[in-house]
Amino acid sequence: MDRPILGRDLDTFKDYFGATVAQALAALGIQTHGRWSTIVKKNAERPVDGAIANLVRWYAAHPERFPFGQVDMPTLRLRLAINQDSFAQLFGRRKVAVSHWERKQVKPEPQVQIIAREVDDLLKSYEHQAESERDGSPRMIVQHLLYRLEELEQDDGATRKEDILAAIRETLRMEEKNIELKQEASTRGLDMLHEFMDIASLNASLIPAPAPRRKSVQPAPAAAGEA
Repeated sequence: MDRPILGRDLDTFKDYFGATVAQALAALGIQTHGRWSTIVKKNAERPVDGAIANLVRWYAAHPERFPFGQVDMPTLRLRLAINQDSFAQLFGRRKVAVSHWERKQVKPEPQVQIIAREVDDLLKSYEHQAESERDGSPRMIVQHLLYRLEELEQDDGATRKEDILAAIRETLRMEEKNIELKQEASTRGLDMLHEFMDIASLNASLIPAPAPRRKSVQPAPAAAGEA
């Protein structure tokens, strides 16, 4: 967008992310509904505050950074590899609610969306770290060994075979420690996810899940001529 961000653009911004006014207020740092109304309606054709404009353009360029973004529920359940009953328990809901979400019949409530984002972030953290370890660790070990051998070649004092082997062993031990540290970091996200699932299981045993929301059905109009 080559022109300034105008007040009316904030409504478009809100709708683009499927956010409520309250969520848009929080994401853009606007303090009150009254201020939002002034910007969007009264000042609809005026440029917004510079900081707000920066945030709008930032979120537009990086929608994954929007703090109230929607998580695709069927994909999330697939990544967790759990059934609808377990997935519902994670959100303090009943199985039928999961069916509604996955069929796009009902939009998940704000608190459900918050949990979905938390779970999604924990999974991404674990998946990213696991992928980094899988792709990077062997290569890094080889690179460090080659670098160490180059150092030994230039070290006039390291002429004996025992010295070279000792230096290689030292390098391998250091790499082993690095791998252990990385593995601890990669499992942290998974441990936190399991912790949250334990919390959800405890709550499910103590608090009954609420009935799912139903779409309101409008009564059919009376036929012409009916009393």
